[in-house]
Amino acid sequence: MKPIIKPFSLAMLVLMTSALLVGCNLRRSGSGSNPGPGSSTGPFTIGGTVSGLTSGSNGLVLQDNATDSLTISGNGPFTFKTAIVSGLTYNVSISTPPSSPPQTCTVVNGNGKASSNVTTVQVACSTGTGNIIAGQVTGLLGSGLVLQNNGVDNLPVIANGGFNFATTIANGAMYKVTVQSQPTNPSQTCTVANGSGTASGNVGTIVVTCSSGTLILGGSVSGLAGAGLVLGNTNGDTRAISGNGSFQFAILLVSGTTYNVTIKSQPTGPAQICTIANNTGTATADVTNIQIVCPAVFHTVGGQVVGLYLPVGQTSNMVIQNNGGDNLPITGDGAFTFVTQIANGGAYDVSIFVQPNSQLGQDCTTWGWNGNALSNVTDVTIDCGHNDWTWMDGPNTSNQDEHVSTPPVDHTKRDTDAPGGSKYSASWTDSNGNLWLFTGSSHAVGAANVQAFFGEMWKYVGTQDYDGGFDSYWTLVPPVGSVPIARWGAVSWTDAGGNLWLFGGQDAFGNFLNDLWSYNPSNNTWTAAPRGSTVNGVYGTKGTAGPNNFPGGRWGAAAKNDAAGNAWLFGGYGYDATSATAGLLNDLWKYSGGQWTWVSGSNSTGPSGVYGQLGTPAPLNVPGGRQASVSWIDNSGNFWLFGGYDLSPTNQPNAFNDLWEFSGGQWTWVSGANSVNQTATFGTQGVAAATNVPGARWSAATWSDSNGNLWLFGGFGYDATGNGTLGDLWEFKGGQWIWVKGPSSVSQAAVYGIQANLRVWPHVINYPGTRWGATYWTAPNGFWMFGGEGFDSVSGVGDSLLSDLWRYLPFP
Repeated sequence: MKPIIKPFSLAMLVLMTSALLVGCNLRRSGSGSNPGPGSSTGPFTIGGTVSGLTSGSNGLVLQDNATDSLTISGNGPFTFKTAIVSGLTYNVSISTPPSSPPQTCTVVNGNGKASSNVTTVQVACSTGTGNIIAGQVTGLLGSGLVLQNNGVDNLPVIANGGFNFATTIANGAMYKVTVQSQPTNPSQTCTVANGSGTASGNVGTIVVTCSSGTLILGGSVSGLAGAGLVLGNTNGDTRAISGNGSFQFAILLVSGTTYNVTIKSQPTGPAQICTIANNTGTATADVTNIQIVCPAVFHTVGGQVVGLYLPVGQTSNMVIQNNGGDNLPITGDGAFTFVTQIANGGAYDVSIFVQPNSQLGQDCTTWGWNGNALSNVTDVTIDCGHNDWTWMDGPNTSNQDEHVSTPPVDHTKRDTDAPGGSKYSASWTDSNGNLWLFTGSSHAVGAANVQAFFGEMWKYVGTQDYDGGFDSYWTLVPPVGSVPIARWGAVSWTDAGGNLWLFGGQDAFGNFLNDLWSYNPSNNTWTAAPRGSTVNGVYGTKGTAGPNNFPGGRWGAAAKNDAAGNAWLFGGYGYDATSATAGLLNDLWKYSGGQWTWVSGSNSTGPSGVYGQLGTPAPLNVPGGRQASVSWIDNSGNFWLFGGYDLSPTNQPNAFNDLWEFSGGQWTWVSGANSVNQTATFGTQGVAAATNVPGARWSAATWSDSNGNLWLFGGFGYDATGNGTLGDLWEFKGGQWIWVKGPSSVSQAAVYGIQANLRVWPHVINYPGTRWGATYWTAPNGFWMFGGEGFDSVSGVGDSLLSDLWRYLPFP
């Protein structure tokens, strides 16, 4: 007979196994999915201590994360009801201050991310109106601890946690917290950290650490240059080190206690790897021989050389120094670094020991030359002037009237004489390199912030002196005898004999002029040349000079003189041969030997352009009628034309960006579009490319360099996306455009740099504000430009008249 225990045992086994599994599951649930406060994953409680609250006070309400409110009725510890998950932020604030009696409370250590239970939030309250002086006490076991601030304001402390003094202090007042009485029962020694300073707000970082030991644990630090060095002892005490010298831990040691001090965090900024010695042992007396040694940190000193002219195959012989030595030869533009490094915090003083002999008379300037090396120094700039704009004279604010001093003028100090702001003035360079200006639409004495026509003659001397300064200045030159009527938009040139010529423009009454004048700088006299009796032109036979030939009255023509002193004049807005109504012109004229020759273009207003094939000259090619275009004469005597303004069939303003050359009696469309209002393609700054092209514009400024390359600046027209006043500088070289310098966006303020004093101050970052209608010259030491309408250093409008004088020095 089989026993019946087997089925019974199997059933019991299943039941016991189920119970065991349930128990295991319940245990896992209790320890894994629902950890209690303070575990490694949270949730964590948020709390701290309240101090300074007046006995019986009510009304103080704290909040955590602006939601969890907690009413406080007295000093001591507090804990918010809601715990938060590990890694989440807490932010304790005063929701409602105490009202009976009124007090001011502040929160210290009130925010962060919870990674354990937070007990360090401190709320300090005071009845004063100044800054609260507060902190934390840790390690207190005994009784009788009394703190003082500034030797008074005794504060008994009975427990660990926050404290604050009853008396507040004003901004800028000193505070110094000390231990007035040490605790007893048991005896302890308390030390103060972060206990003194100048209050610029509530102070809550003071730490009072009490220990039952009597022995100091400390030592010395040397060579520290960075920040963030932290030491630690095996008892959990840490010490942040902020400088060289002696240090000690806050917790004193009981005799016989072992210690092991380590570096918990190495310094950074600059980074150092410090070493520690004498850092372990058993304390039987004060320990003061722990040594922290941080290695010396050294930094390189360097920067860049810019604008140095160095002909191919030639050396500059330029030498720079640091701190009066460490000579470093300079071989060209680019980065440099001195061989000798400077200890952290040490001074550097970079100077030019030998100026370059490759650009005599154009000395280099050092920027950012001195300081204290706290990291590698890379921002010293040796600026040798080429490719620099320099603010030479005049104000850096717009809409300024002229300034004229009563003679004699003292030129041993800064001369403030200058023309008022103007646009579309006429200009010349005489045989001595002096700049001459016949003012156009201007500001002048007695007409503040009003545009008017004054027709004044100004002279600027000192272009030959690269360094400028007091010996370079403007002078108003009152003329002798008859003078041209005041005007704007005239054209001007200098003949081979050094005489200054003026033609056309528009007067204050709106009349278009075709009078021709010459000015003799040696005797300061104007002479009117013969002309016809009508404002219409007398064209004569195309290609043939004649004593009766004369261009019609016009404004905004383009003109340049060639090496022989002959003047070339193109277009503008004015009168053709017969029409009683002014219009856009495209006639090209030459003035030579006292006679005018109609060379090319139409003798009627409003002619359209004939572009032909890009790059191919043809007898029928001709630019269309336009005003405010710009022109050049190259080294071969060819006449060049760019851009300008015309009206669409619906009288809307149109701008050109076409470049033309007149050579051998024929026009060639060289670059740009045969349509209007084209945006710019800037490409890479300083790099020529076949696709580069300036945006369409009018009223720009132009120069030719010694190599015959063409330069273009600013005007009113198009950048890459829109239109406005321009400040971009372009060079046409080898059949391609190069964006050389200046902003690629319209409507930009100027960067003037330092105003001229004993000298001028070229700097690679300076540039004129965007503008149109400026006056310009080619003279010694580069390209020169004055005034126009646009942006000064601060104006945000750009419709103001300027009277600043600038110089740009191109590479030869």
